[in-house]
Amino acid sequence: MKKSLLRLGMCLAALAVLASCQDLGELKPEYFTVNPNPLEVKGGKVEGTITATFPEKYFAEKGVVEVIPVLVYEGGEAASESATYQGAKVEGNNETIQYKAGGTVSQNFSFDYVPAMKQSKLVLRFKATLKDKEVQIPEIQIAVGCIATATLANAAEINPAIAPAQFMRDTAEVTKADIMFQIQQANVRNNKDVKALNAAAAATKKDSLRTVQGIEVISAASPDGGVELNEKLATKRQDNTVKFLKRQKNNQAAIDAKYIAQDWEGFQQLVNESNIQDKELILNVLSQYQDPAEREAQIKNLSAAYTELAKDILPKLRRSQLALTVIKAGKTDAQILEMAKANPDTLNVEELMYAATIAATAEDAAAFTEANASQNPDNWRAVNNLAALQFTKGEFDNTKATLANAANNGGAEAAETNFNNALLALVDNNTEDAAAFLGKAASIEQLNEAQGVLSIQKGEYAKAVEAFGNTVSNNAALAQLLSGNLDKATSILENVTDKNANTYYLMAICAARANDLEKTCAALKSVAGICKAKAANAATDLEFAKYWLLSDFKAAIQ
Repeated sequence: MKKSLLRLGMCLAALAVLASCQDLGELKPEYFTVNPNPLEVKGGKVEGTITATFPEKYFAEKGVVEVIPVLVYEGGEAASESATYQGAKVEGNNETIQYKAGGTVSQNFSFDYVPAMKQSKLVLRFKATLKDKEVQIPEIQIAVGCIATATLANAAEINPAIAPAQFMRDTAEVTKADIMFQIQQANVRNNKDVKALNAAAAATKKDSLRTVQGIEVISAASPDGGVELNEKLATKRQDNTVKFLKRQKNNQAAIDAKYIAQDWEGFQQLVNESNIQDKELILNVLSQYQDPAEREAQIKNLSAAYTELAKDILPKLRRSQLALTVIKAGKTDAQILEMAKANPDTLNVEELMYAATIAATAEDAAAFTEANASQNPDNWRAVNNLAALQFTKGEFDNTKATLANAANNGGAEAAETNFNNALLALVDNNTEDAAAFLGKAASIEQLNEAQGVLSIQKGEYAKAVEAFGNTVSNNAALAQLLSGNLDKATSILENVTDKNANTYYLMAICAARANDLEKTCAALKSVAGICKAKAANAATDLEFAKYWLLSDFKAAIQ
């Protein structure tokens, strides 16, 4: 009996010892969930939350486990910030997991996206100790692959900003002349300037490119002598000048005549340009007094100055100012295009810029733009337009260098050069620089499209939708797709005018999300017909994972 009791006591003691030997065993993938799963690119990051559920009697009371999320991809890997958990009998500030009850904890992860992460796996690595001794826990895989649909935002599809031509087909040639009058006289006296004006008008009769538009006549009296007297005098000078012009046989231009009774404005200008004595006092009187009579009285009080005014200033205001405007007809569109093709160096910068806008083909427009920048390297608008051409060709390094030249030649603050620099920044996913450049491009028509792409790249999809508004483009459809508006995205894509491989690829994604295999395959066939390499991407794009093994899908991307 005693032996039996002894054996029973030894068994109970052994069980107690075994119960106290807590260990840290293998962690299983089913203990962990990931949100989102599959992973997804947003704002240039791959981010999410890992939730761990430690089972009952797993986490030893004196155990410590550091959990390190690592995204492994071909050619590299990236580690996120780790989280550390501890048992109930460990002294420390980490989150505590109870041995008997187990526990559920969460930790966030974040990786800077690189394209190779599209094909990746999320693993957890562990650093563990039990009673201050290192314990080996094998790494586990908890997610596979990454949806990178947000990276399909394509700034290269936005039209770059073209600096407009300041082209004027017809130019105005103005010939000026003054008829001077004696004090209180209105008799017209001819002079060589008036004769030159008449000759310019007569010459148009022998020149088919020139047409007289008209003559402007402004007759005036000097401010001295009183308003009533000067009103009559200025009117008489106007009438006599008009009569004189109408008598000219070779000059029968339309006359637009008016008069100024007291030319205070001209008086102030002449005084300001002179070195007359008491100049500042005279200008001060003009600023203090508005009544003509008071002005005249105050100026006459400056006796020495008034003597000088009467000699050097007032006589110059007793005049009729004549301005003959002749319109010279410019080259026709046909002439400009012919010269741009044959001899572009015979056209000026504005004519070549205009030629590019009316060119019959894109090839001609490109040739004219290149010629303009070559002939006018110091004109920032011509150089900017060359940069825009290079951007549309995908020559981004050349675009950058050319825009630097445009900036160095006066275009640094221009909306067009800043917008185009913003597009380059968006191509490089440099959202900070893109935002700074767009802040200086407020007048550009395509600004909202660029803002939309910027918002997509920043992961701000609602803002992107708002920025695009009613724009119909691949990028606008992508914003709707990323915002969960599948029907709206599909509608936009169907209405894109110049559909390309990107259009059809997005159509395929929309169809796949709608679980429509037939439309998915049809869209991917269109992609393959334009760009086989892009269609091949679908074989590893998680948007199509559910179709990878289907023969129809495989045939569509061939």
